[in-house]
Amino acid sequence: MTRNSTNGSRSERSTQALPSRRSFLGSVAAVGALAGVPTGVVGRQDEAAVKNLEIVTEFEPPALPENLAIADQGTVYGSMGPSGQILAVDPQGSQSTVATIHTGDQGLLLGITILGGAIYAANGSGQQETHGIWRVELDGGEPERITPLPPQESMPNGIIPDPTTSDALLVSDHLAGAIWRVTTDGQAEVWVEDPLLDPNAEAQTPVGADGLAVHPDGDVYVDNLNAGSVMRVPVADDGSAGQVEQVVQDQGLVGVDGMTIDQDGGIYLAVNAQNKISLVTSDEEIETVVSGSPLDFPADVHFGTTEETATRLYIANFAYGTFLQEPGAAEPSLARIDVGTRGYVPQPADD
Repeated sequence: MTRNSTNGSRSERSTQALPSRRSFLGSVAAVGALAGVPTGVVGRQDEAAVKNLEIVTEFEPPALPENLAIADQGTVYGSMGPSGQILAVDPQGSQSTVATIHTGDQGLLLGITILGGAIYAANGSGQQETHGIWRVELDGGEPERITPLPPQESMPNGIIPDPTTSDALLVSDHLAGAIWRVTTDGQAEVWVEDPLLDPNAEAQTPVGADGLAVHPDGDVYVDNLNAGSVMRVPVADDGSAGQVEQVVQDQGLVGVDGMTIDQDGGIYLAVNAQNKISLVTSDEEIETVVSGSPLDFPADVHFGTTEETATRLYIANFAYGTFLQEPGAAEPSLARIDVGTRGYVPQPADD
């Protein structure tokens, strides 16, 4: 696989004009509301699940949580898409603002993750001055952009620590159909690109590679929002990417966004347009964990990190469709549900 730096040429698949992320999310939300996307559950939903779903805290629009990261001590960080804020929610549910990253009029702050005492964030602003990967130190300080990405050719979305090294991140690019590798000192190159990661060029706004997570087998998993699919990217001993393989594809997963994985290899998926959390089991069966109210356009899922919360799945209720239609009616929130199995926590890489 040829790797390209941010200064190099991109493939023809990634030279299309940058779409508005906000217009896409609005169209997905509208499609879901009008039942243009299949909304029937695949597999069995636990009838007690909705009763067990609890709201940890609510947010004030336009603070809409698009992505989550959870520190070792249990503090939950959320990227607030339209407002560009990163908010911290402590174990008691109290909120505080960590930083604000400028997203412009049409951009969104998307994926966030924690690595080495800092939060790294994917800013899809579409603006030359702010588009790319940002760092915010947890102990204070102003946010800084460590890596600019080409605003007309890329849309950074999901972001996770690179499982093979302590000083790099993997970032999905939902426009270019690729995953970037970005070092903490700001060097960026395409780690893998593949047609299975491509957006649907015929969609109103194409969005391909989105959520990312590390599997207990050491490989990286990524989903494709337009396709409703989940892929496996084998990781070689030297950290390079192998051939992308499709694990599952289903109309019931169209609109799949953030993902996380449990210790048994079960893949939990936030299917935003269909207003549900789905599980792809280790034998590749699809089940619905929970669906319907009080979920509202769930955009991400993340397991708790403390002994008390290790089996609790935290959910970012993005509430974006409601916000677009009637801002005052939107009720974005952080929810959680106990799924009875522990989340998988990748061990720090030994360099």
